[in-house]
Amino acid sequence: MSEDTGNNKERGIYVYCMIKAPAQKKSFGNMGFGGEDVYTLEYRDFAPVVSTAAVKNYEVNDDEVELHRKVVEHVMKEHDVIPVAYGMAFKNKKLLLFAMSAGYKAMRKAMSEVTNKVELGVKVLLPKEDASWDGKEKCKSDFMEALKNKSAQSKELKLFSDRLVMNAAFLVDRDKIEDFSDEMGKLENKYANLKIQYSGPWPPYNFVDIQILSKRKGGFR
Repeated sequence: MSEDTGNNKERGIYVYCMIKAPAQKKSFGNMGFGGEDVYTLEYRDFAPVVSTAAVKNYEVNDDEVELHRKVVEHVMKEHDVIPVAYGMAFKNKKLLLFAMSAGYKAMRKAMSEVTNKVELGVKVLLPKEDASWDGKEKCKSDFMEALKNKSAQSKELKLFSDRLVMNAAFLVDRDKIEDFSDEMGKLENKYANLKIQYSGPWPPYNFVDIQILSKRKGGFR
């Protein structure tokens, strides 16, 4: 990707996520960077969801990351999505389709795994006044065993706080979200002394390679 140089901003194609190719080109409205239209292109049986945007090195920016996330979540309401990492901008359609070609096999595998599924997140935290509780391992085991039975895949995530007993993501069939939530309710009742954060549905960020378009082959971007 090239750098922004003053007011001479090169315009290209920014990718938010990928979906199965719809019957015809689809617009999701002017919700992209700079209020640009978010729409579908097509490569074989896939459609990258894109908008026109600056071709630059996308530094982490809270507002831009949030916009990227909101676009993917909007698309997810109607489609199965393969989320793409923030900052994927290509100089032109030809280079984007080249990247799609390079990642096609991985995309097909990812889509087969996430079709009709969403990600749900669960964090279990100790109360501040009870950080030395000795039931952590039993609690974590109870949660993981029960919730794995209600999900297609699970992934334990980083424990970024001493208070965290568990931090995990679960890939759940859309039609089994209620079953998963019911199981969560039972666990919340059993561990009423703990703080439990249950979130989603989210795009399956933790179950696909979000860098799927960035496998550089001689600088094709």
